[in-house]
Amino acid sequence: MIDPHSDRPAYRQLADILRDRITSGDIAPGALLPSIRRLEQEYDVGRETIRRTLAVLRTEGLVVTGSGHGTRVVDEQPREVVSVPRGARVRSRMPTEAERVKLGIDPGSVVPVMVITLGGRVRGVHAADRVELSFL
Repeated sequence: MIDPHSDRPAYRQLADILRDRITSGDIAPGALLPSIRRLEQEYDVGRETIRRTLAVLRTEGLVVTGSGHGTRVVDEQPREVVSVPRGARVRSRMPTEAERVKLGIDPGSVVPVMVITLGGRVRGVHAADRVELSFL
């Protein structure tokens, strides 16, 4: 439950609770979260707290909100396994607009890219939410 006397804001506490429910499978991938009204009643918090909570979970990539369609837990997408050669460097950064288009990253979403370089040359740029790196 939400502790009103905690130093941690209520929206962060609620985000922690819902994140735990999502990652444990209690709320399955693809499932709708309870309605805003239901969350208000269940956790005894206001609408703004719910909105801020959902914003945190969207930023973390755990949920998507559709206008008039509620908030749904993101389905786990299959990941491409990318082999990283010995001696390569991998770094993350936010994508350029051209990379967003090329990689199909939605505008406004917070998805970094993984950039693989070897010998000073870029060997690959991948959307971080869609790859699993394998080191040889």
